[in-house]
Amino acid sequence: MWLERPRHYYAKLGERFRGARILDVGCGADKFPGAIGLDVRAHSPANIRADLDRLPWPLREDSFDLIVMRHVLEHMRDVVATVEELYRLAKPGGRIVVEVPHFSWVEAYRHPGHLHFFAGGSFDFYYPGNPHYRAHLRICRRHIYFNDLFKAIGFESAANRCSRFYERHLAFIFPAGSIVWELEPVKGPRG
Repeated sequence: MWLERPRHYYAKLGERFRGARILDVGCGADKFPGAIGLDVRAHSPANIRADLDRLPWPLREDSFDLIVMRHVLEHMRDVVATVEELYRLAKPGGRIVVEVPHFSWVEAYRHPGHLHFFAGGSFDFYYPGNPHYRAHLRICRRHIYFNDLFKAIGFESAANRCSRFYERHLAFIFPAGSIVWELEPVKGPRG
């Protein structure tokens, strides 16, 4: 749907993984339906309290069909180690979904807790077989979302078709809101 919002995507994702083992990392107050929540904050409905910067998290390897991390990765001290931890926890063939603010959005810079900024290609380096990273991920879906008029006039569709051109030449003229990746952990001889 051309007016898809992240919430529409997450609703479909919830349907796809209904009854599966799901982990919501940094769940905050809005835990993903049916998920085990992992968060440090006492006010969240998390099932497991843990400092997310202290790795490994107290969970078994290869134990989740779906791992969701929404607007958390930009707060983490070590992005590579965190992605490797997500990979460790995901079952082979499972899914890892990560949402972060797009680097062009003013809110990405305004929040004092944001330590990192992301572009559409930020997960390209975790391709299966890359010897420089322990996490080997296949990108199943990458979508840049817009928040306002630029979405309504169809700019989001064009920016997703030509994301590299958009980010290099137009991102600060037509700022995006967030990026969502759906990633498959590739484990075994190729991964």
